[in-house]
Amino acid sequence: MRLLITKIWNWWDVWLLKWCAFLFGIAAGAYFHAAVLPYVWVILVLAALLAIRPAIAYWKK
Repeated sequence: MRLLITKIWNWWDVWLLKWCAFLFGIAAGAYFHAAVLPYVWVILVLAALLAIRPAIAYWKK
């Protein structure tokens, strides 16, 4: 299995990956903020769930 594969992405996979990056950025950027701190795990789990389908599509032949 090659790690880096040239692939034409589906618009849905790009959309999910962008939301994953957006939510991960919120969690990382606001980690010490009191209003976001209780929801850090929810945001990280949501980001991981959104990244699953693009990751499968990337490595699927």
